[in-house]
Amino acid sequence: MDTCSMGDILLHLLTPITIMFEIPSSPPKFLIARKLSDTEVELSWKPPEEANSEILHYIVRVWNLSSEFVANVTGTSVVVSVEGLGEYNASVSSWTRLGDGGILIYITFSTVESAPSDPPQNVLYTLLTTTTVRLNWSPPNEPNGIIQYYTIYYTDNYTEYKQMVPGSEQWLVLSDLMAGQEYSVWMSSSTSVGDGGVFSPRLNFTTLEDVTGESPSFSSSVQTNVSDTEHAPKGFSY
Repeated sequence: MDTCSMGDILLHLLTPITIMFEIPSSPPKFLIARKLSDTEVELSWKPPEEANSEILHYIVRVWNLSSEFVANVTGTSVVVSVEGLGEYNASVSSWTRLGDGGILIYITFSTVESAPSDPPQNVLYTLLTTTTVRLNWSPPNEPNGIIQYYTIYYTDNYTEYKQMVPGSEQWLVLSDLMAGQEYSVWMSSSTSVGDGGVFSPRLNFTTLEDVTGESPSFSSSVQTNVSDTEHAPKGFSY
């Protein structure tokens, strides 16, 4: 029988345990700048999808041609001071014990932004399955700033729903719909100061029928060129 000496036991007990730490594989998500005043802006974001290790803190950097602000933040939002009206850059990276790997999210924002003057344009829908519909659109003609996000509202005449997508996206798949059901959809676009109460006209569609033993062999699309605007339908609160 093999025996261990006291020296072997002590060597085993004193052997350091290696803990694996990794840098993030993806940056923080949905970085949004919201103007609080002419000299204050709130930045907010979501954690990265692939952090790979515990996020210890975020490094937030805001700068323009004449100034720079850098902060170490443990949460997912921070209020920063800026010089005044003008255009600024902002970046956020997430740090583990091994750093951020040079992976960050970056946006440009202006403190002189205003809300869009018109809604998203060229709204399209494509029937995909009995329960899914794809929406596509173009940015507003007069955004008056950087579009931070789009808000999609839809209803089956019984319940009203809302979804938001980043301003960099111009499509969304609505899922978990009811087969053969009529829906209405409308949307808005928001800068750092909001959507200005400007909404696209309602677009109506009916999902594909659920025919047992048959599967849809086609998809259809309808385009609406949003040249007019309307306000949110009555009975819906934001």
